[in-house]
Amino acid sequence: MVIFLIILFILQLIMFYFISLFYMRMAKLDRLEAKQQKLMTEMDDAIAAYLSELKDENDRLIRMLEMRVDEEKQPSSKDVLKEKAEPVPAQSEVIQNQRPVVPVQVALQSYKNSNSTNPANVDLMPEDDDRTRAIRLQKEGWSVEEIARELGKGKTEIELILKFK
Repeated sequence: MVIFLIILFILQLIMFYFISLFYMRMAKLDRLEAKQQKLMTEMDDAIAAYLSELKDENDRLIRMLEMRVDEEKQPSSKDVLKEKAEPVPAQSEVIQNQRPVVPVQVALQSYKNSNSTNPANVDLMPEDDDRTRAIRLQKEGWSVEEIARELGKGKTEIELILKFK
């Protein structure tokens, strides 16, 4: 009978040891989970700050483009005097001296319409989101600029999507 009690006592001690071991592991897991949650919150805050900064930069660019469009619409008095003073060059000289100019109005309009859906996405399945499509297009060998143009998103946004895939 004494041996039986000693065995029961030893088994109880072993059980207490395992219970305390499991409790310590659970506490460690809880601390790790809290740390991960804190890191996720910090990452969300950092991305939100970055996106806010990016939005402010885009708004500033739009204002600059709008001012440039307004300036192009209103010729200054210096430009009028230059036009009168300069002789008109031959058409062949004009063609050779022209460099390609990105129309500011077209760029501004396309940026403002970037939130609308792009009808060129006919070959993509409608249930795919932009992230899935961007990853698939990258796997097909498309460049970041081409993906951004196809999805109607900014180049930086596509880079972030592909970076955090």
